[in-house]
Order: sequence, then C-alpha cells, then structure tokens
Amino acid sequence: MYENYLNTIGIDQEVFYEHLSILSYDNFQKWVQRGKLKRIRTKGRGRTGLIDFASIPEDLKNLIIRTFGNPYLKDDRQTFTNQLTTDHAAIEFYKQYQYEDGRGIANNKQAQYICEAEILNLYNEIISNYEVKVQEQRRKSNKGSLKKKLSSIINDLKSECYPNTQTKRYPHKLPSNVRALDRKAAGYSEEGYDFLVHKNAGNKAAQKIKGDVAKWLLAQYSMPNKIVVPVLHSLYNREAQIKGWPELSESAIYKWLYEPQQEKVWLVSRDITAYKNKYGHKLVRDKEQWFPNAYWAIDGSKIDWMHYYDNQLGAAAKFKIDPVIDVYSEKIIGWSFSETENHIDHFNAVKMAFNTAQSRPYLFTYDGQSGHTSKRMQELYGKMVAKKGGAHYRHAAYEHSSPVEGIFNRLQQQVVNYWWFSDKQSVTVRMEKNKPNMDFILDNKDKLPTQDKLLKAWELCVEEWNAAKHPKYNKSRNEVYAEEQLMKEEVNYLDMIDMFWVYTPDTVTYKADGIKVQIANEKYHFEVYNVNNEIDLRFRERWVNKKFFVKYDPDNLDNYVSLYLKLPNGDKQFVADAQPVRKQQQVPILMQPGDKEQWQKDYQVRKVEETAAKKQIEQIQRETGITPEQLIADQELKIKFGGKLPKQQRSDVEADSFYHRM
Repeated sequence: MYENYLNTIGIDQEVFYEHLSILSYDNFQKWVQRGKLKRIRTKGRGRTGLIDFASIPEDLKNLIIRTFGNPYLKDDRQTFTNQLTTDHAAIEFYKQYQYEDGRGIANNKQAQYICEAEILNLYNEIISNYEVKVQEQRRKSNKGSLKKKLSSIINDLKSECYPNTQTKRYPHKLPSNVRALDRKAAGYSEEGYDFLVHKNAGNKAAQKIKGDVAKWLLAQYSMPNKIVVPVLHSLYNREAQIKGWPELSESAIYKWLYEPQQEKVWLVSRDITAYKNKYGHKLVRDKEQWFPNAYWAIDGSKIDWMHYYDNQLGAAAKFKIDPVIDVYSEKIIGWSFSETENHIDHFNAVKMAFNTAQSRPYLFTYDGQSGHTSKRMQELYGKMVAKKGGAHYRHAAYEHSSPVEGIFNRLQQQVVNYWWFSDKQSVTVRMEKNKPNMDFILDNKDKLPTQDKLLKAWELCVEEWNAAKHPKYNKSRNEVYAEEQLMKEEVNYLDMIDMFWVYTPDTVTYKADGIKVQIANEKYHFEVYNVNNEIDLRFRERWVNKKFFVKYDPDNLDNYVSLYLKLPNGDKQFVADAQPVRKQQQVPILMQPGDKEQWQKDYQVRKVEETAAKKQIEQIQRETGITPEQLIADQELKIKFGGKLPKQQRSDVEADSFYHRM
C-alpha cells in the first residue's frame, strides 16, 4: 500500500474509498480538491494514485497504520524481523509447562509466550551488541534512542497479520512503553522462560496481593478519575518503597485486578454503569401472558435528523420525539413531535395513545425526566392506568428495566436512520456504518427538509414501523396489536376529560382585562363571555380580582378553559368557562365586517360598569346621609361656630338633615 515516490512516502488512494471505505469516491475527490489530502501522483496508465502520507489527518492516519503498519518503520521493522530466529527451547518449555493447579498453557497463550521469548531474545542481543560496539569504538552511548526505536518496532509488530486474514503474525503482548519493555526484557534475561508465564498468570504474584496491599490497590483503582494500570503500578512502586511491600509487576497487578472477585469490588465505584452491565443481576420478564394494552411505555429522545434552520450553518437537529409504545406488539400508539420534551408533549403523546386504544393500560412506565415526575403528570398517570390492578412507575436511570429503550434503538436503526438527512448516532461512533455522511449532508443542506416535512417523514416512519413484521411473531405489529385483549377497561369521553384536563398548580387572579396564565412557557389570555358572546357583566361584577384555578386541556388551549374557585376546605367549585380573549382591530382598513360594531360594544363595557358603580354608591350615600354636599355643609357650620355648636342645636340640625333626606 505504501510507496516511496520522489523521496516522499505515499499511500495508494484506493485505501480511502475501497479497502477501508473511509470516504466515498466523490468525497475523496472533494477532499483532494480542497487540499485536505495532498495527491503526489495521479492514477492512470497502469499507475496507482498516491496520497502524501504526511498530509492525512491524524485520526485517519492512525487507522491506516493499525491496518497496514507504520511506513516510517517499514525498513527498520523488516531488518528486525529478518533477525528473529525460532526458539525451539521455548517451544518445548511452554508445551510441557503446568500451572500449580495442574493445567497446561492454552495454545494461544503458548504462541504468545514463544513470540515474546523470540522478540526479547533479539532485543537483549541487539542491546548487548550495541554496548560492546560502543566500548570498542570508545564513543558516546545513545542506548536510550536505540531502545526507543526498538520499542516502536516491537509495538508496531502487533498490528501485522498474515495476508488476507485477521490472524496476528506476531501475537505478543509486550509493553508499548519503553521503560516497561526494558524492565520486561531485564526480568526475562534474569529468570528465563518462566518469567513470562508466572508474571502473566499471577500464580505467585497473586499470593503477595493481600491484606493492606490488596486494599490499597482496590481503593486506588476504584477512584472515578479512572487511572490506568501503568500509572497504578508507578504509584504502587513508590508506596511499596515506603511501606516495605513486595515487588509486583504491572501485568500481575492487572491480572489480579481483573479477576471477577476483585473487579466487581472496584468497578462498582469506578463505573457503576459498567458494573450493572457486567455484574448486576437482571430479572427475566414473564411475557407469555401479555396482551395488547397490557403494558405501555413512553421514552423521549432527540431524533437524529438534520433539517433546514435559519442559522449560520443553515442546518440543525433540534426536534425530539416522545413515542408511547405498546410493549407487547411494539406498535407506536401515540407520540409527540416538537422542539421541546415537557409535560405538554407527554400529554399529547398519551392522549393520542388513548384515542388509539380506547382502553386503559394495566402498567405504564416512563423515565425519570422532570416532566414525567411532576405533580401534573403523576396525577394523570394515576388516573390513566386500569382502576383494577393498574400501576405506573419510573425506570431507574441506566437500568435494564425499560423494554422501550431496546425497541427505540431498533426503531432508530431500522427506520429513522434510513433517511438521507439522518445524522445517525454521533460523529464519534466507531463503526463506519453508524457514522453520518456529514459532507454529503452539508453539501446538500439547501435540500434539507423544513420542519413541516420532517413531521411528515416521522409519520411515515411510524406507519412503516407499525406495518413491519414483529420480530417474534409471524405478523405485523399492527396485526399483533389487533389481537383480542384478555382483560380490558374501556374509556369514554368523560373519562378522557377527567384525565386530560388539568389544573394550574396555583390560583391566578382574574383581572379587569381577563385572566392570564402561562402553560409550558407559553402565555395565554382568556375572558368570560355570555351566551350571546358578549362580555359577561354579571360575572365581572362579582369575580374581577378574585383568584381561580384554571382547568384546561393542554391539547386544546385555543378553545376554552374552566375557572374554579378554591373553597376553604380545599375543594374546587366551578364558576365559569373562559374563552381566548377577543382582540380588537383598531386600524380601520384592516377591520372585517362586524369588527367596528363589536369594538363599540366591548368599549362600552367600561362606561356601563362605571355608570352602574356610580349609581350604586350615590344610592348608598343618600341612604346614609353621607354625601359630598352634607360634608361641605357640616364643615361650614363647624367653621361658623368655631367647633362649639351647643349639643341641642347640633341635635336639631342633624334631625333636620335627616328629615330632608326622608
């Protein structure tokens, strides 16, 4: 694959679009045109096209090196491997070797130890010959540089396979670190073939790892910063010198830590998710008696689709889906599709599920998102499950208790990721098939769907998923869902109102211009009208500036809401229905027929209420004698007599005033 051309190391261009399928041919050509790859020879007339190896991005360069080897070490590696000789004594030793429990060495481990012995034989020989030559020539030693070079060559041998196979030509596991490799070679030189076995097998070293040593290693390796074993080995060496602990090799520590008995101890603290996956006990569900609508689950997630967006990039992936799935049939029976994932979206998804099912589930589960655990949604979930034996609960985070997660992953892989504008799972995934073709998407961003088209694409995905064959039964998911229910609690219109109409968590004041509420970050304005669609003056007379709970259907806020008074005992009493406030058009040319007349009627409300209020207070003033005129007369009389009007005269004046009022 490599070729030295004009003193430059190049690689066959077909590596990118054929051998490794890193890029499509079109994208490869675009990378070359944009200068992301430097072409040093054009393909044609029997020549292979060559790309300057140095111009390749580091992540792709590392992938190529892992597959075809390091071109910079190619000649040195060839020189090294040509000097390797078969060690027949090592072959015989490992063939007859037995562990303390009587077991022999497995074939693959024998191949590893033999390969390591042959490589270390040559490594020690080269270092020894170099030291002799330096002494003979009396020149400055550069042994560190030689060891570093040999370490690179030996490490590079790990990636070399036999032609057209995945079988390693040199199946060794020698350290890639220069110092660790040198220590390994020194230990092998002193102890011989047995050194490679007992260090890796840990039979003797494990006997040293106990008590305080074991506790120290477990505690250090359990820390959430997740140090690697070579670092742990260095830390141990320093601690061992201080406390007089036994010497341990890096491989012995590694093997001891990864025995199940130790691994489950440190893993529970170091990575709880990995612990649960590997050691956490998993319950096996009895699904034999399940039936349609026995078990519903809801799970929201960002949908992996790019769409047109008015930003600098011209594209975004902002939408979320919130599907309700009947677990038995795997059919999507309800969903919400929006840029949010709040309690309104959950309401819409569950409401659609009920419209589809017309019956209650016996079990409903959901994740721990705040929208699901809010008081509003918990009230809904309590009402929606079957009255006889129904239950609902949240899944524990990252547990294996959510069947909808597995279904959802298959939905993404089998249906959602099919669309060309899918950004797949993530640009960091390792498998090529799961990576998005971002170059293709961005090159065609002017063709990305709008939000409306994205919604239609999702509806098609739901139809396709529901119509596809169920993985367990020889039927479609729709057909499995249509099977007879063993048990059923039907719901009617009144049940739906009871479930899906919810109250605001707190009371809201009905002010002079109506009542304003905020629901899911949206503001709404309502007002009470009478049967003639006029402003209800009787309601306003009694209830303006009173506080009400607002009961509403989250999916129908453009229709009407109901106002409930909070009673002293905590109950709620219905008072009136309120409609979206009637907005007035003041620009004459924009008015529709009837707008002006309606404006005049609504405008008169203020004058009518003001006149009625004045008439009422004037009547009260006359009846009590406490009028503005009487106030003036009383104060003038007080001034005239200096505040010393005799009691009898004052009584006569007040009596006369009362007589005139009558």
